[in-house]
Amino acid sequence: MVASTKSPSPARGALAAPQRQPDSLAEIRKDARRERLLDMQVRLRPYRAGCFAILVIALVSVSSEIGWWWLAPLAAGFLGMMLADRFMQSSTHPGVWAAAGWGMLSLLLADAVVITGGGESPVLMWFALPAVTLGARFSPRGIAIGTAYIIGLLLLSTYGLDSATAAEHHLSVIAAVALILSAVILSGALVESDRAHRRRSTLDPLTGLFNRNALEQRLSELDGQPSSREEGLAHSLLLCDLDHFKRVNDQLGHAAGDAVLQDVAYTMRATLRAGDSIYRVGGEEILVILPGAGEEAAVEIAERLREAVRQRRPVGVAVTVSIGVAVSEADLVNTDDLLTRADVALYSAKANGRDNVVVSN
Repeated sequence: MVASTKSPSPARGALAAPQRQPDSLAEIRKDARRERLLDMQVRLRPYRAGCFAILVIALVSVSSEIGWWWLAPLAAGFLGMMLADRFMQSSTHPGVWAAAGWGMLSLLLADAVVITGGGESPVLMWFALPAVTLGARFSPRGIAIGTAYIIGLLLLSTYGLDSATAAEHHLSVIAAVALILSAVILSGALVESDRAHRRRSTLDPLTGLFNRNALEQRLSELDGQPSSREEGLAHSLLLCDLDHFKRVNDQLGHAAGDAVLQDVAYTMRATLRAGDSIYRVGGEEILVILPGAGEEAAVEIAERLREAVRQRRPVGVAVTVSIGVAVSEADLVNTDDLLTRADVALYSAKANGRDNVVVSN
């Protein structure tokens, strides 16, 4: 760790990494992702049950021709999804259970295809059903993996089972693959449109700074970008927290606290460079993203922000700010790692007396 204190030149020294705060920004972001996934599961549940009912009705109507073996895999798939839903609610990693339930359904659909004739199976097109839900549940990487998984199961349950029969009904197999890809593309576009509409509200009404919706979008853009301190491609985060802000609210009231926040937001925004972005992410917590800034530039900007805030006295109140700095490592930007390190650095800045800057390395 490298600390820069109130002195004109940054003081540097080794600091033991403190325990991260339980309500850190990294944890808040993780919780938000979990809540979105759980919310989507709840929304999908009644529609998924309706789809299952349609499948059952369709299969019952042709069971005199194909038999009743399909009941076992379909029932197992339904039971597996119910168990996955149950464990998701209490799990700290609900995405794992969502992927497991989704993957089991696809696997059992493949089993149903095998039982009902492989390449000539009447249920071949049903592989499009799990494909439709990919965009609503998973990231772009998860969508790509899921699509490959479905198509792999389709080919395995047709050409892998009986290549001669599959070749004879190759038009149906090709149509099923095309339907899967089309379902993934169209459902992904609809989900992205919905997310874009939700992001429209990107400003914090009190301070005029960007809010968490805007921050999530910006962090997603930064994730995976090239990073090299030597080549000037580093990116930095400044996690800022007003010192003893609760005292202002307790002693002077929330109106005074709001006035302080508005003044600090204006001061910080006016101090930043063109191209830097600033977000209100908590009550008195502000995050600054510095694209292209290495450690030296990030510390210089952080000190400038700290000093600018210190010189202000909104509503007659002396205000100081503690700042944690994190700079992207080599290769690719990992925003989760940046947020975690900025949280640790901010906690150290608070522990070291506040009104200072600490850099996490």
